[in-house]
Amino acid sequence: MRYVNQLEYPHLPYPTKIKKADVPEEKKKTTVRSSGCGLCCACMTVDLLTDKSLDIEECVRISEECGANHGVGTDMSMLGPVIAEKFGLSYSKTNDLDEAIAHLRAGGAIISHVGIPKDATIGLFTKSGHYISLISTDGEEFCIIDPSWSAEKYKIPERLGRVNEDNYPYLYCDVNIVHSETKPGRTKYHLFARKRK
Repeated sequence: MRYVNQLEYPHLPYPTKIKKADVPEEKKKTTVRSSGCGLCCACMTVDLLTDKSLDIEECVRISEECGANHGVGTDMSMLGPVIAEKFGLSYSKTNDLDEAIAHLRAGGAIISHVGIPKDATIGLFTKSGHYISLISTDGEEFCIIDPSWSAEKYKIPERLGRVNEDNYPYLYCDVNIVHSETKPGRTKYHLFARKRK
């Protein structure tokens, strides 16, 4: 599976927050490095589930065209269905952990939105909001692809020892920990699968 890391694209513009009148224009000049985690996950999902490829530049164009970049980062509820339709996949969403586990066990893939848990100052995967790819599970751990992985990311005290990086880029973390890191009030799991014939 092709790994796409957003940190490698500081040069690729990906304007976000463009419909927010209270945001200064300078703050809207974001890049894939700063705001493209959802795009990277979408590219990797296509690579995993189809025999086609979606490059990051094309994913930027699709997101802008469907308006998924109008808020902070990427609205996967807007981008997900468009990507699914374009590449012959099914798309749905859920906040239910058991449904997410069953989906992965059936051969699907998930783009999960994570944030900062209640009463925490930093999240396991992010300092604000972030998308990660969940690609498999044994029911106890998720196999995760993090599009903003760096050698230092999981070494800070708040994260140390909570994510297994031994098989990078494939990371492993307890399903309940990942579930607790998903952001309240947001869709937790965006489900993608090959369409049944």
